[in-house]
Amino acid sequence: MEQVEETSTTISEVLQLKEEQNSYIASAKERMSDVISNFSAAVETSVTLSDFSQIFKTVNVWVRLRPRKLSQYAEIIQERSGEGRLSVRYSDEDFLPNIKDTLKENRLKVISIDHNIIDCKTPKPSDQDIDIAVQKIKVLGSTARNSLAQVKADSIQRLQAALKNEYVEARDVKQAADEIENIEQKFAIFLLYVRLEAEKKLAGKFFKYESDEIKNIHLSMVRRVRKDGRVEI
Repeated sequence: MEQVEETSTTISEVLQLKEEQNSYIASAKERMSDVISNFSAAVETSVTLSDFSQIFKTVNVWVRLRPRKLSQYAEIIQERSGEGRLSVRYSDEDFLPNIKDTLKENRLKVISIDHNIIDCKTPKPSDQDIDIAVQKIKVLGSTARNSLAQVKADSIQRLQAALKNEYVEARDVKQAADEIENIEQKFAIFLLYVRLEAEKKLAGKFFKYESDEIKNIHLSMVRRVRKDGRVEI
């Protein structure tokens, strides 16, 4: 599997939108930019190599002869999968043995306990963990790609409605529609770059390309970002 050097720039630092005089084109670009931002945020918040967020919700403890979920007394407050660390806050010392047992069952090693905060070391992700996380990113990427196409279709439909109502000339509609088509393709390439960067960050040395074509597109974008520091659309 090919190892690729990591980059550390964020989407907001890289993507820049050119100012547009045509309001239909400007609106389409803003909406497509939002698609990219939403994809990046979804990856950041919902994709991890190992998800420990629900481990206390499946464990019952007994309180006054009644079962209660351990999640009522313990919660994950900080998970840093990239750093291999996780923190747990608990509210009742009586359930500390149950919490420790649950952590142990999930291969979480307790490093320290202080002021009702347990710091843990997370286990090294398995190949399966990496594959599942990468597949989640691909699904999110596919959804985002469909959203870009939908924005393009909506924008062209708005242009056609404006033409029908005689708000714009046919020549201007054709020119704007062609430009929106072109812009959507540029955003699609940028989305691919962002997706692959996310996959690369998670998979590390296990990262691999789906095809030579995708590899060439990605590496071209990487070189462009390194040279110019931004991608202007």
